[in-house]
Amino acid sequence: MSVPEVTVRNLLNNNQAIVDLMDKIRGFELTFPPIFTTTPTDKFLDSGANNAPWIRVTLIPGDDADYADDERIIEYPRVQVDFWIRRELTQELAELEKLIYSVLHEGGYERYYKNHEQDADIETLMMVQGNFQGFE
Repeated sequence: MSVPEVTVRNLLNNNQAIVDLMDKIRGFELTFPPIFTTTPTDKFLDSGANNAPWIRVTLIPGDDADYADDERIIEYPRVQVDFWIRRELTQELAELEKLIYSVLHEGGYERYYKNHEQDADIETLMMVQGNFQGFE
């Protein structure tokens, strides 16, 4: 069994279009794809909106599966994919959100919830949330 948040992070990291789009939005390249499975370090966050956009993938607690003969036959891992982007970049927000959905859909994950709201800690950023369920 794989670790769902790592699987999703790898799907996103390995998609050059996502990395290129984030670099284009940011206006410069980072030395690494800014796609995390934990909260980025304080050093990374201290730059505030300068490093945006970045993505964080976390596991949604729970354990859903289908069974046959008392054995799991299909598991449904759930992850939350958040990204942060400067508030004024609404067109780029929509483009990145659509690209993330497309990559994860092709990778066997379907989004069942999404939300956009101003980040509580960095007022110049929007936090975009998407919850996805996969089939393993």
